[in-house]
Amino acid sequence: MNNEGKEIVNGIEVNTKKAQKILTKLIVREKTNIKTKQYNDPQMVNQIKKMIEEEVECY
Repeated sequence: MNNEGKEIVNGIEVNTKKAQKILTKLIVREKTNIKTKQYNDPQMVNQIKKMIEEEVECY
């Protein structure tokens, strides 16, 4: 791993800081949804996809 928080995983360069940020947001959102039952499974999948796309576009 170099100083910029990037690591090669299965031949793909991964920004570990961004990956950790996405995972944290995803877990919090999933936990909240489990308690509130606000979104069904397909809606949560769409939200997760949107979250990932937003992070990738900022990269």
